[in-house]
Amino acid sequence: MEATDGVAKLIAEHRQSIAELECLGKRAMEAEGTDAILLGQRLDAVMAEEAAVRRRAAIAPVATIAEMKMKAAYFQRLTAHDWCEVDVEDFRALLGSFAKLQS
Repeated sequence: MEATDGVAKLIAEHRQSIAELECLGKRAMEAEGTDAILLGQRLDAVMAEEAAVRRRAAIAPVATIAEMKMKAAYFQRLTAHDWCEVDVEDFRALLGSFAKLQS
């Protein structure tokens, strides 16, 4: 059960990153001058953090079919709703985590 909690926590952490990114992006779009520059820099940092959390979620090992389904459904939603850009390396890591599942 502990591994499932780990996968779920990573997914929750990634969702939080996306929410923060969306909020910051909206503020940056409305900002002007120095505020726009500072928000742009913060936005870059949050985008890098989101990508790192997404990669950790993709790499996280799965121990059960339920974990596999959870991760597959989450990454499917990411791509279907354009919540973030999922790159090829993320998909490779995701598939690699599935391939390591012991039956």
